[in-house]
Amino acid sequence: MEEGDSSSSKLLALSTPLLKLTSLRKLLNLDGAAVYLKYEGYNPTGTHKDRAALAHVGEAVLNGYDTVTVGTCGNYGVAVAYYARLAGLRAVIFVPKGYSNSRVPEMKRYGARVVEVEGPYEDAVAVSVSSARANGWYDANPGSVNDHVSIEAYSLIAREIVRQLGDAPAVVAVPVGNGTTLVGIYHGFYRLYRAGETTRIPRMVAASTSNANQLVYSWSRGSTEPLPVEVSEVRETPVNEPLVAIRSLNAEEALRAIYASKGAAFGFSDSEMVEMSILLRAFEGVSALPASASALLAVREYLKANEVDGPVVAVITGRWRREKR
Repeated sequence: MEEGDSSSSKLLALSTPLLKLTSLRKLLNLDGAAVYLKYEGYNPTGTHKDRAALAHVGEAVLNGYDTVTVGTCGNYGVAVAYYARLAGLRAVIFVPKGYSNSRVPEMKRYGARVVEVEGPYEDAVAVSVSSARANGWYDANPGSVNDHVSIEAYSLIAREIVRQLGDAPAVVAVPVGNGTTLVGIYHGFYRLYRAGETTRIPRMVAASTSNANQLVYSWSRGSTEPLPVEVSEVRETPVNEPLVAIRSLNAEEALRAIYASKGAAFGFSDSEMVEMSILLRAFEGVSALPASASALLAVREYLKANEVDGPVVAVITGRWRREKR
């Protein structure tokens, strides 16, 4: 899609490749498993957030809205701004003032109005939700009245993986902040299994930062319900911003999915995520955001303690296409 192209024909379903891990398997001691990367970097703005943004903008158009709003740390705001522009809608994006927000210029380039909010990500979402209610805007926020649209959009990742592999994999690892993507993918696999289109539901593995994510915090303490995270435990950085969540907005559903599928949740340091993103680029020619590289770290951790009887998939986000080697 070319920037500035406002043709409605561009509002099409998205599809991303499944790349088999090759050179890195031996280095990561993964020789015993077939590991794949579901590479969301092929989406127009480079992340899995395109899927939810496209779906929400489509709903906004169908229901006669002229403005769509969201609170964001960066990636989701860019995706909403991008698709709103294609559809001829106005986008109002709320961002936490204290975050690095390296993608704010892109949001503005796509014509979005960007509003800085004092406080953390959760406050930006809260202001966006209240603004949507007060102004009659379409609310594209996770955990909001239209949350089901995001979950349905992410469920299509499961259908694509099944089409690409011929069946559901044994394990799927997903980077999590709010947990919305993991919930959507799980529901996709669940429906396919109930319809007899797969032989199993994968074990869902959440990957995140070790510096305060409610899903990882709750699972590591054996809780099936979201536990409160102390603000004092938060260590936000440009690397972990997409993953930090004092309150994961889809925490309850995500924890249910992890426990129901006999999965797990892991948190990693910035240095671990950065190192894995460098390895992916050097050995596989895949550009991965460090936060999303946590999914492959989670695969490694999960396979250390668990035997699997089929393929393993890590959902990876980037901002560029796979490099030619």
